Amino acid sequence: MKGILFCLLLVIPFLLFGQRRTDNSLNSEWKFAADPIKVGEKERWQDTSFATGSFDKVKVPHCFSTDTRYFFYTGTAWYFKQFEAAAPGDNHVFLKFDAVFYKTKIWLNGTLVGTHEGGYTPFEFDITTLLKNRNTLAVQVDNSWDTTTIPGAKTPVPYSAANHRQFYPWINYGGITRPVHLVTRPATYISNSKIIAIPDLNKGDATIRIKAFIRNNSATAITSAVNAGVYRNGGKSSIRFKPQQVKVEPDSVISVEMTGTLPASEVALWSPDAPALYSAAIVSGKDTVETTFGIRKIEVSGTKLLLNGEPIKMGGCNRPLDYPGYGSMDPNEVLEKDLTMIKSGGMELSRISHYPVPETMLEWADKHGLLIIVEAGNWQMTPKQMNDPLMRNKFRSQMREMMERDWNHPSVIAYSVGNEFQSQTEEGKAWVRDMSSYVKSLDDSRLITFSTMLLGREDIRKPEDEASQYVDFVSANIYGNHLKVLQHIHALYPSKPVYVSEFGVRTDAVGSEEERIAYLKKAMQDFRQCDYLIGASVWTFNDYFSRFPGTNANGYRPWGLVAPDRTLRGMYTAWQEEFSPATIELVNKTAGQAGIRITARKDFPSYTMKGYQLKCNGTYIPVKTLHPGESVVLNVDLAGETADVALIKPGGFTIIQKTLK
Repeated sequence: MKGILFCLLLVIPFLLFGQRRTDNSLNSEWKFAADPIKVGEKERWQDTSFATGSFDKVKVPHCFSTDTRYFFYTGTAWYFKQFEAAAPGDNHVFLKFDAVFYKTKIWLNGTLVGTHEGGYTPFEFDITTLLKNRNTLAVQVDNSWDTTTIPGAKTPVPYSAANHRQFYPWINYGGITRPVHLVTRPATYISNSKIIAIPDLNKGDATIRIKAFIRNNSATAITSAVNAGVYRNGGKSSIRFKPQQVKVEPDSVISVEMTGTLPASEVALWSPDAPALYSAAIVSGKDTVETTFGIRKIEVSGTKLLLNGEPIKMGGCNRPLDYPGYGSMDPNEVLEKDLTMIKSGGMELSRISHYPVPETMLEWADKHGLLIIVEAGNWQMTPKQMNDPLMRNKFRSQMREMMERDWNHPSVIAYSVGNEFQSQTEEGKAWVRDMSSYVKSLDDSRLITFSTMLLGREDIRKPEDEASQYVDFVSANIYGNHLKVLQHIHALYPSKPVYVSEFGVRTDAVGSEEERIAYLKKAMQDFRQCDYLIGASVWTFNDYFSRFPGTNANGYRPWGLVAPDRTLRGMYTAWQEEFSPATIELVNKTAGQAGIRITARKDFPSYTMKGYQLKCNGTYIPVKTLHPGESVVLNVDLAGETADVALIKPGGFTIIQKTLK
């Protein structure tokens, strides 16, 4: 009877009030105009009476940098949208932007709503009191940069030429580059939730800890009942949380924690080859939210990275947000195409980007099983910038916005606090120490790292000489002498795992694609001699536009495994085999039959293979679970003298294709 009552307590609020929260798109048609001499605000473009009829029609999300008339335009631009809205009643209405690059100023019906700085993270404003039946929205966008923006230029430093100080390596693609929403919520609502799901690998059960943030936007204190339920594949789990009553003062936020145990019989661990997902329905008064999560344990043990108690070593990539015609927008057709190629290329553990990625990428990674290190902010900041309270506060803001959006994604296993800054300086060490502490204060369930470029230097002789002393695992960008640099890093930090966050060679740095393949195969030979290496991310998956000195005259930096339009290069095919967790070989052949040996690598990459299939001449054959170093011989029928074989990952991703003779 108690179980039935609990179910009703959970379901009835959802049925009664679940529709009170709505999310309406404000995408599609907007008006757009560049404002190169910054007259818009002085001429009152933000007023409802301002005529926008002669301005361009554009579709949001929109990147004005890809319009040939504004090709890489840097400066101020405006977007205008008219929309109708019903009276919200007792509810509140929020204007939410998933990302606008870089600085934003917003007016609704002629009144300033608010401002935001940061080009890749979401932000929102309560617009309830400004809303009318017919509304005019004006958004001013500025994609310019200087020494106080993140990303931005550097303050003068003795080791950098002036032209290198003024640019960062990717394009400042401007515009409302991700979706815009009109969100209706109750006056007291769940502003965010944080779910930490940790399995007990011995008992098999899992502790589910749900933290709900309850915000009261009304003028009076509110008492609200808070409860939650966990679901998988449409079915409700047997886990129980103790309902709580909370009092929330006006215009304030409190957090409520609920903890329960999911029995072993209902636990399915999340992993790259078996990305099991759950959902939590959280109810607070009239508001209900549903959040997806996974149950998995990520930890460091000595020099090993453990996922659910098993050591993993995986290939990966860096993927600059850049696609012809789209700039830094990431429409679903591009995202699906790229991530399928990444997964099929064995790129499973990636320091994916120098800045927060679209949440749709992480949703794909959750569903299909990619491990992601997310990074915000600090690209080669100077010591002066890292010591500046203004820059530190801006970084914390961007990091917090990213973390609060991403911390329920099981694909996110680590946070990076920056890339290629002067981490041997006192300012660099203080940055990693302080930002690591800040990150852990927000979320201590993930690992922390940053990407260093300095650990190959002979003058760094002891751990205290460099900021990697403060991280859970060392991430290093290495472009040559891979084995020597890795051995030096291991000597400095013998008890830490090492991750190669960048390695690669440009297409124009060698005489042919064959030379490029040979260069990177040599790097893999070096990696396979380092048992403490947990991963390596190719720089880069795709070519990308840049203004940075040394960029080709066509505007591209040609580091990619694939061309800008995603045409495969020879490097990609070679890397499918190099980053595969297994090798395939023909061991015997008789009339009409052959024996094919599949061996799980035990050097690099290396992890337990579960649920794989061998495809041979169109026939699929299950492969038993293989632990690193184990092998199996499968007998297959031959239609002729050769066997066309492919190794298929769970989810249907082809990671090796070859003809055996």
